[in-house]
Amino acid sequence: MVKVYRGVESPGSSVESFFKFIAERHAIYIRRTRGDEWPWTDDPILQKYKFTNIFRELDTGTIYCREAIRDPYADHPELFFNVAMYRLFNWVPTFETIGFVEEFDTKYVNKVVRRMREQGQQIFTGAHMITGTLGGDKIHQVVDICLAQLWENRRKLEPQPGDTLEMAFNRLCKKNPGYGAFIAYEVITDLRWTRYLNKAGDIMTWANPGPGACRGINRIVGIFVYDKSSTYDYLGTMRQLLEVSSSYLPSWVPLLEMRDIEHSLCEYDKYERCRLGQGKPRSKFVPPHLRR
Repeated sequence: MVKVYRGVESPGSSVESFFKFIAERHAIYIRRTRGDEWPWTDDPILQKYKFTNIFRELDTGTIYCREAIRDPYADHPELFFNVAMYRLFNWVPTFETIGFVEEFDTKYVNKVVRRMREQGQQIFTGAHMITGTLGGDKIHQVVDICLAQLWENRRKLEPQPGDTLEMAFNRLCKKNPGYGAFIAYEVITDLRWTRYLNKAGDIMTWANPGPGACRGINRIVGIFVYDKSSTYDYLGTMRQLLEVSSSYLPSWVPLLEMRDIEHSLCEYDKYERCRLGQGKPRSKFVPPHLRR
């Protein structure tokens, strides 16, 4: 079973504190959506900084993807390409301006996106970045290289019948410019809720442990938090955490999947960094009554 760590690197980090974080962050979502007055928590860190929802399906960007792309085009042959395109920009106004693509026209998309930039509009989110340089500005890289090649190779890269999440991830990851591990994982997580992967056999056994999730596990099991060379079985520990999750969480928290464990470990690492004075989250939370 997962070792409860009470050591020097992350004093207080433990399985129990990890699930306590999950419960309180989801409680904030519940209190906020039912209209409770701010603050929605007594935790000073959760009051001050932004932490994403425990369940990715509750995030604003994913809600848009579900309501504007996944659900209305559930049976469309180009669903895969459009989800993958949306996540490469990851900015709702950009996708809305381009529109759902049934036939990818590089010149048209280039023109539309560049007009947005000329008008001073935001085009990309800061959360998703393509790795390295492919030459030219970012619009050229994304539209003329990444998306153009994705369109050409979409039938080879989209999930195939009988695929697991892991198989679909490996097929897309690093096989097309712009789709490294992070963005490929985001695309596959969206497609988990579509005809492509909603019956994948590894929904409860596989996730891609990113750097933040690995740091979260390191804090719990007692590995030096920033040890990038560790060969620890992160996926195995994530499975163990999922197995015991219902024993630690209150009944009003929905059942978790492996993606929820992986994602929460990353957010927990951010929380612990702040609690232990090892750093601060990038974004502060601005209460509704203080927004302009």
